Amino acid sequence: MIITLLGKGFKTDEDKRALYSFDEALSKKFKLKEKQNYTNMLPLLIDTFKDREILPIFTKEAKETQQVVLDDEFSNRYDELFKDECFIESTEDFASILRVLNGAISQNRPYIIDLTHSFRHLPILATISLIANHITDTSRVEHIFFAKEIVPFKEYQIIDLKEYLELANLSMMLSTFNQNYTVSSNMKFTNPLYQEIAKELTDFSNHFLSNSLKPLIEGELISDIIDNLEVLQKNKTVENFQYYIQEIIEHLEGIRQLKHENDYIKLYKLSKVMDNRGYQLNAITLLFEAVGVYCLDSLSELSLVGKRADEYKEYIQNERKPIHIYSVYTMVNQSRVIVKVRDGFKINDNRVFINSEEMKELIVEYLNGVKDLEKFKLFIESLEGLRNNLAHGNTSFSLKNVKSSYERSLEKFEKFIIKEKILDGAKTFKKKSSFERLNRKWQ
Repeated sequence: MIITLLGKGFKTDEDKRALYSFDEALSKKFKLKEKQNYTNMLPLLIDTFKDREILPIFTKEAKETQQVVLDDEFSNRYDELFKDECFIESTEDFASILRVLNGAISQNRPYIIDLTHSFRHLPILATISLIANHITDTSRVEHIFFAKEIVPFKEYQIIDLKEYLELANLSMMLSTFNQNYTVSSNMKFTNPLYQEIAKELTDFSNHFLSNSLKPLIEGELISDIIDNLEVLQKNKTVENFQYYIQEIIEHLEGIRQLKHENDYIKLYKLSKVMDNRGYQLNAITLLFEAVGVYCLDSLSELSLVGKRADEYKEYIQNERKPIHIYSVYTMVNQSRVIVKVRDGFKINDNRVFINSEEMKELIVEYLNGVKDLEKFKLFIESLEGLRNNLAHGNTSFSLKNVKSSYERSLEKFEKFIIKEKILDGAKTFKKKSSFERLNRKWQ
């Protein structure tokens, strides 16, 4: 289908009709079949696209004058082209005009639209309708024709403006991703590079917002996105939103570099990223997990715990079942729990990470000597309570209170873990008689 917006037509002698041609890109797909000189775009479209439905959008004056042109060029007024639903009664009624345009554009089939002619604001309204109807998917728009003036009234070259529609969608996609990591799941482009970037950003969003961070940081996705964005930067048509591209590249590079950080520092920094993007539950969850990972890392400095951790990791790597027992989550969770409850920790399954009274006794003996452990325990409990409250419907916190509670938790994390390294003494834990006794049992 070819949609064309009609302006007034003016009967022109054959030897004075303008010369038309397709530009280099379009000429690879289309050829002028009968002649090269036309009064305007309507007879050209009828002549060139005889196998397609032509759908003019017209006013009363445009129809009357264009039929004179058609009768002059083809001895045919083409009455069948002018559909009642495409009639614009008043050029001042913008709502009515948009209704007609949307009716034509929203049909569920591919089409070409010609914006060359028409009365003043109609091409502008048509552009608005195009963007509104194809905000995430431009695939039904094959081309947007516009006859660019080469020599006034004498020569015109037909160019394709569809790239600019795709650029509008690309700009929106990059801006939205830059703000909150979201990409519409049905974003579609005909430009292969744009489509590949859309797919990659969607994959990133899915990983990030589901806290699937390890494959994201350690995989190749971020590198692929950065490479494609750098290719995109070389396109002169994207100069107006270079800021979005460069900011995304710099931000993704920062995330990629986290692979060199300790695991709990990764989670801590990613938590702050989530907070900056407004994802409070994700931010609090990551900070809570960072505390657990820190507990695991520190307690693993006790030789007996370290041996058990290595053994347990082998179970994980060998995909031992059941997954809920042989998982990093189990190791992290039990390390955090024993820091909180110490003697109250229950050994109830030989397959879990902390799986013996001897191992428990060693950990508790060390923890009992840690300065300010009670304050650290209260911090863990308050952060856990905040996480649980949000995860189960946020029944008692306003958004403002959640934000301030998160910021206080972040400050305590930085105090206890980053500055004081409250549990790091495990590496130099003195071998008291009970420790030596336990150590012999594990040798």
